[in-house]
Amino acid sequence: MKEIKGLSIGGPPGLAEMAPAGGQATHMDNYSGEFRADFRYEDLSRQALVRLVREYALIVHLLDRSMCAAIGMRFGQDAVRDCAIDEWRGASPIYGERLREVFEIEGDDVEAIFKVLQLDPGFPHHYLDVHYEVVDPCHGFFELRSCGALMDVEPFGKAMVTMMCHDIEDATFDVTAQAINPKARVRHVHRPPRSPQDRVPHCRWEVVIDEDTETLEEADITAVTRMTTAASFKFPAMRDGTPHVSPKGGN
Repeated sequence: MKEIKGLSIGGPPGLAEMAPAGGQATHMDNYSGEFRADFRYEDLSRQALVRLVREYALIVHLLDRSMCAAIGMRFGQDAVRDCAIDEWRGASPIYGERLREVFEIEGDDVEAIFKVLQLDPGFPHHYLDVHYEVVDPCHGFFELRSCGALMDVEPFGKAMVTMMCHDIEDATFDVTAQAINPKARVRHVHRPPRSPQDRVPHCRWEVVIDEDTETLEEADITAVTRMTTAASFKFPAMRDGTPHVSPKGGN
């Protein structure tokens, strides 16, 4: 059994800022200096980009919290459950495909599924402390040794925990995995409500690729989301001409 470590998102300390002929630095460690009307992400240093990606992934959860709270205040918890399921069903297969293309993730085995989860903005590093184990190409496990989302709902009681960790996860994990392999399934080994109350890891899940797995039809909400401009948007090349998506066969 081998363990897939978290993405290597660090780098050598103190990346030097590079100044072109005009004198303006192109690699910024922060944005404490003058305002740049033509600012682009590629102007940031590696460390600054890591900070930004971490915050952006956490913002996904903040947007989710505010959406769910607004729905719950107006329409109740059943509506929260249904909308949260549709939110992830609609988006995760599509952004998973985009991530696979940009990061050149090939194949449809357990490692490919785990690579996408490592990049998934719904799994922000550290806020969700996720660890992965590959048994073989068709079998693996992942566990959350700490889950910030669980910390949010546990104070509201078992019903809220069950809604998130049972109702929503059961309706969405297979959708995410089957976007990579239609014969993949995700099942809990254990999950909250926690017993004992301080159980660690908070949850553990098994991923299996098997011909007997029922392949889910694409949900209507996914088909609708595919029709949006966000789903089909193509980013232009970077300032230096580097394409957003590497040409096939390139590095």
